[in-house]
Amino acid sequence: MAPHIAAILAIGDEVLRGEIRNTNATFLSERLFDAGLEVCEQRVVADQAAAMQRALQELAQRAAVVVVTGGLGPTEDDRTVDVVADLLGVEAEPHSASLEAMKKRFAAHGFELTPNNLRQVRVPRGAEALPNEAGIAPGFLVRMAGHAVYFLPGIPREMERIYLDHVAPRLRAHMAAQGVPGAAVRTWHVYGMGESHIDHRLAKLLENIPRATLHFRTDAPENHVKVVIRGPDTDKNQELLEQVDRDLRKRIGPGIYGVDGENFPMVVGQSLRAAGTTLALAESCTGGEAGQMITAEPGASDFFLGSVVAYSNDVKVNVLGVKAATIAESGAVSEPCAKEMAEGARRVTGAAIAVSITGVAGPAKERDPSASGTSEKPVGTVCLALASAKSTKAVSKLFSGDRQSIRRAAAYFALDLARRHSQ
Repeated sequence: MAPHIAAILAIGDEVLRGEIRNTNATFLSERLFDAGLEVCEQRVVADQAAAMQRALQELAQRAAVVVVTGGLGPTEDDRTVDVVADLLGVEAEPHSASLEAMKKRFAAHGFELTPNNLRQVRVPRGAEALPNEAGIAPGFLVRMAGHAVYFLPGIPREMERIYLDHVAPRLRAHMAAQGVPGAAVRTWHVYGMGESHIDHRLAKLLENIPRATLHFRTDAPENHVKVVIRGPDTDKNQELLEQVDRDLRKRIGPGIYGVDGENFPMVVGQSLRAAGTTLALAESCTGGEAGQMITAEPGASDFFLGSVVAYSNDVKVNVLGVKAATIAESGAVSEPCAKEMAEGARRVTGAAIAVSITGVAGPAKERDPSASGTSEKPVGTVCLALASAKSTKAVSKLFSGDRQSIRRAAAYFALDLARRHSQ
């Protein structure tokens, strides 16, 4: 068995029924690939002991590393621990550290500890427990057919935390022990440039670098570019990656807002914090989406003062101070209205800068595919403004896509106005 072959197994009826998306597989596939492993199969099985046993036995024969998610909860249909214990011919027993952590957590929140909660902290006897700092159920590692099989919770934030804290280091050690050099991997995040333009600018980027690959992924309105270098020398791989980084940044320019674990709201916040600037928002068609994005990252209170969701014209007039005459003459979706919204948000909150969003997002396509705005202001028309102590500037954009795509694009553009202003 090649040491770099991996497989992923998701356990859960809810995944098979389509009630939840298997985002765990996406997360794991990307990280396993970055670690130098090749995923030969992804599989989903029901919460049935026979199906689970068959899948585990087959995948453990095919892959040197298997990562399993799901079935570690407190309910009767959470059967993973029992199935694995049966396969190994051992008993399931509580993991003492996880049990104590659960007791302390429940006591702190005033929760009653019920007998089924004890199911969550069990592992098969002899398994290596993987502590869960984001939840209750520990993950665990066992050997099947001589290969490493990792079991993780199905809840994404818990699965991701255990993988990053405990599985990833073990996989790096596994690959090193097998003499597989460490790959050099980096992902650049780009906003404001289409995939085809990025591809054009990066032509022949890796022409003289052996065993280097270039990958693109679109998550509108962002694009992501990944480079993987898998040469025979770990240090040389990293040296070459830094060379690629310099070249790539010259070609793409300021469209690159961050790399690897950085996300767009995080970088916007970093720019505002570094500039000592405070921000307020006035949102209409986005319904608070820009505010939600900026407050999703910890520490937003350092720079974000507040938001007014002025969905109706009455709120625009009575809360933000937009003149009724402005709406009557120019419309709520107009640059004059956007300017007065931004100025009103700045006045109400006392923020150094304020950004406003007003537009025509349109109805949901599934309800009325033929619906559209007017010929002057078609669906996707969005007016934005940024007000500061020196001036107020407005801009109009025409975004494409369905209602949510337009709202998302408008929220991104608004936050990017604040980011660029603070740089």
